[in-house]
Amino acid sequence: MRKLATAALSFSAAIFAANYILPTEWLSVPAVLLAVLGAALAAMHRKWLRATVIALLFFAMGLLHYQVYCRCTVQKAAEYDGQTLELSGRILSYPTDYGSCCKIDVKITEGSLPHLKALVYGGDELADAVPGQYIELAGKLAPADELFGESYDRYHSKGIFFKINAKNGINLEDRGFDLRTFPARLSRFLSARVERIFPEDTAVFMKSLMLGDKQEFYRDDSLYVPMTRAGFMHIVAVSGMHVAFLVGLLQFVLGKGRRGALICLALVWLFVLVTGATPSAVRAGFMQSLLLMAPVLRRENDPVTSLSAILAIILACNPFAAASISLQLSFGAMAGIICFSGKIYGAWIKRLPERVNCRALRYVLASVSASLGVMIFTLPLTAVHFGYVTLLSALTNIAGLWAVSLCFCGGWLSCALSALPALGTAAAWLCSWLARYIFLVARAVASVPFAVLYTETAGAKLWISAGYALLLAALLSRRRRGLCFAAAGAASLLALALVLICNRRYYEKTDTMTVINVGQGQCITAFAGDVTVMVDCGNIHNAANAGDIAASYLFSCGRKDIDALLLTHMHADHAGGVTRLMEIMKVGTIILPERSDDSDGLYDSIAGSARRHGTKIMELGRDANLSCGGIDMDVYSFLGNGSENERCLMTKLSIDGYDMLITADAPAETEQKLVRTRGLEGIEVLIVGHHGSGYSGSKDILGAVNGELAVISVGYNSYGHPSEETLERLQTYGYNVLRTDLDGTVEIRIG
Repeated sequence: MRKLATAALSFSAAIFAANYILPTEWLSVPAVLLAVLGAALAAMHRKWLRATVIALLFFAMGLLHYQVYCRCTVQKAAEYDGQTLELSGRILSYPTDYGSCCKIDVKITEGSLPHLKALVYGGDELADAVPGQYIELAGKLAPADELFGESYDRYHSKGIFFKINAKNGINLEDRGFDLRTFPARLSRFLSARVERIFPEDTAVFMKSLMLGDKQEFYRDDSLYVPMTRAGFMHIVAVSGMHVAFLVGLLQFVLGKGRRGALICLALVWLFVLVTGATPSAVRAGFMQSLLLMAPVLRRENDPVTSLSAILAIILACNPFAAASISLQLSFGAMAGIICFSGKIYGAWIKRLPERVNCRALRYVLASVSASLGVMIFTLPLTAVHFGYVTLLSALTNIAGLWAVSLCFCGGWLSCALSALPALGTAAAWLCSWLARYIFLVARAVASVPFAVLYTETAGAKLWISAGYALLLAALLSRRRRGLCFAAAGAASLLALALVLICNRRYYEKTDTMTVINVGQGQCITAFAGDVTVMVDCGNIHNAANAGDIAASYLFSCGRKDIDALLLTHMHADHAGGVTRLMEIMKVGTIILPERSDDSDGLYDSIAGSARRHGTKIMELGRDANLSCGGIDMDVYSFLGNGSENERCLMTKLSIDGYDMLITADAPAETEQKLVRTRGLEGIEVLIVGHHGSGYSGSKDILGAVNGELAVISVGYNSYGHPSEETLERLQTYGYNVLRTDLDGTVEIRIG
């Protein structure tokens, strides 16, 4: 069995190396060299070299497989970039409605294109599409390896290689029932059933927990944020935990005989398919299948061999799945449990006095052991992919996992009982109280100071690296290993406390103005002592929400709350991240322009969130001079009477005589009014209006300010920001120009 593990791990290691380290075009060279070396060692017929030979040969196979797969998919897709073609294919998913367009997954079946998966974007004509239908269209093609101007591997990891913008002539055709669409149709049916029987406040969570349908869950900031910060997101990512809950429920109903095992096996794979067959779900399905089949086949299951073989199978089907964070976290968590959790639990139980060895304490120790085992491999992955680590996930698991198991099983029983509507609704009502308890646990843990450590700073990265170095040293120690682990843990906690204290002390002593890189949008902060002021928090055309980006920066600087948040106007690129931000951080006062018809519902959303969190709301319809600690704000209000851009609030931020002028998206005409009616002398920093648009940053304001530094807050966009015209004007007037898209977050330290 361990030979299989060696082969599978070597093959998988080659796929990861090809994906992250080695250049694709040269993979055949090391593959051939390793294969030749492996053959030479095999010819020596030495038993002790067998593992090395297997590792070399399967590593070479992995490199070659990745290269061939890449040529047949990614490189083929790149050949059609920018072309408009007529094609047809089979629809794989229900449409996702973005308001302005719809998106569906399609498997191309006819035409000159390779028969690969594609994302098709179109208008309302796609709104009624259902899986199994065939679609014919003319569309403009682009490879699916870029999102908002940056390299993006999530689509490749899901086997999607084209993005197609439908131009015209979309035709949908039914060709009878397709058995391959049954899981998607069943998922849609069950999702509708959950919505019907569960109360409104728990239906979104139950769909995520039971079916892995997280589309609405991600949009609900009041639910998504505390679950993330408490380290509880794993309960809505279908994994081994969910499959184990399901098998436990089925075995309770069906019994544990061979017949029950076979029925469980079929239902487990139906569940995996219904929940979208993500890498984590597939891994869980395979692992549970091996456990179920072991007694049927009278074979012992080896967890290490099973886990490595499953990983190799998934990567053989799609080598780009190596980039899936779902796969990495799932296998990392399972590897940590297999390698460490049992040993940690056993060591604690061995030292536990008999008089306190009760079931409740064993549950706590098992939960902590499992959490620690999971964190060993997933913590660095989380830090790299998401930029933060949750520090209290063990506490969340102790308090809430028992309720998650009952809630999951109760949800499925409620669906089964819904054949009798009153009975199903009653069961769902009872189950919802468990869901509300889970929400309560998540919000309580998330509210603890420093529940999350953001890893933007060098200190946080150093702490993680040092922690793993100490862990490795403890593992390698031969004497008093338990004492070494205790010392490593204590040293890590002490180092974490020092990192947090030093970060906060530094920014308390250094007055700072910062233009945060949120992409195509604007978010500006000012620190003076322990006072924090923010102007705007929004972005568009970006995979990350501006609220998350801003909170990450503030927490990294040791800030836990915002004293005042000024929003210049109600456009998403300036205010779209505010509701997310208010779920993460306390905001004392939010300053809004008076409501207008052009605010497009964003005003009501922000005001409602502010009221829910006890944030004071201040509406400005006139000029105002506001002071917050050592930070002064001169706000210039409503110098225009037209669109949101013309009516925006402009402000001068001042810290100890150092001034920054923020004109938001005000057009040139409004800037000219500002110059004529307000004194703008002595301003050191100008935030260039409208992200460097040619319609802002006029000669009038550049000449009146006559500062030294101009900052353009800009990211990927299709508007041509910043315009060449604006950049030339800035150069003519002698400004030093910094751009967030090129220079990243711009931090100005004062004094």
